[in-house]
Amino acid sequence: MHRNFGTVAAVLLVVMTVAAAGRQGFAQTATSSPKSTTIPKNIVADLDVVYAEVDGRKLHLDLFRPAADAPPPILVVVHGGGWLKGDKEKFRALSLRFAERGYATAAVEYRLGGEARFPAAIRDCNAAVAFLRHSAERYGLDATRLAAVGGSAGGHLVGLMAAGDDEPRLRHPGIMDDVSTHLDAAVIMAGPLQMLTGSVAQRSKSDPENSNAVNWIGGDVDQKRDLYQLADAHQKIDATMPPTLFICGSLDSPERNEATREKMRSLGRPVELIVHPDAKHGHWNRPEWILRVVDDIDGFLGRHGVAPR
Repeated sequence: MHRNFGTVAAVLLVVMTVAAAGRQGFAQTATSSPKSTTIPKNIVADLDVVYAEVDGRKLHLDLFRPAADAPPPILVVVHGGGWLKGDKEKFRALSLRFAERGYATAAVEYRLGGEARFPAAIRDCNAAVAFLRHSAERYGLDATRLAAVGGSAGGHLVGLMAAGDDEPRLRHPGIMDDVSTHLDAAVIMAGPLQMLTGSVAQRSKSDPENSNAVNWIGGDVDQKRDLYQLADAHQKIDATMPPTLFICGSLDSPERNEATREKMRSLGRPVELIVHPDAKHGHWNRPEWILRVVDDIDGFLGRHGVAPR
């Protein structure tokens, strides 16, 4: 634990430097206020695009992209809400700020636990990635640069997308099976990656009535061990894990996922942690933080060849 806090303190110093030296001028070039969900005139919006149909249920995404000649990189945006709440509009402000920066952002609808339990949500997210890669030419997108960002439960889903892209049980059978869902980079904002062990598993047993995981998966870790293992992104990390950025507020357990970061480092995989001082859970959706979050993520994606050129 002492080592983790030392790491966090060091990262706090790095964050200031990275933020100051990031890709310049986002706050100056954005055409909207940080929290605005009004679609800017220079952004092309395709709302409620059907990316898959499962058992008669149409699944949708909102696609925002700059009106430019060069195909932009794709950034899949996965909302949070404890796997039980939220919708694709929850992170719309964040999606639009990235579109203003030059990304094609796809805010994804996925089925929540009250409609369909795990693994429905992760299968939906992977179907969205396959659809975007398959439809890149149609929408003028660069399918060779595709990343994802998610917050809280959405962060877990992004981590599982990144680590479990070769796990067939995390994809809908028969839906674009031949299209890769590999991510070129992943950004996890305060999302838990350990499910079979750690705080999520512990709470599933100690407080099952208030455990989102119990409601999402359908039982505690002892009752549904195979499903918790399938949902565990940490266990699936290997040498193919894409470059990954972890973002967290200093008031929101910065030590979260340190075991995952250590595992990635041991495998030689690129991994970064940015801790935002005095920020709480969900700060990426707050107007005073949105531009900073976008700037930091944009800088990371630029370092790994996924940012707009």
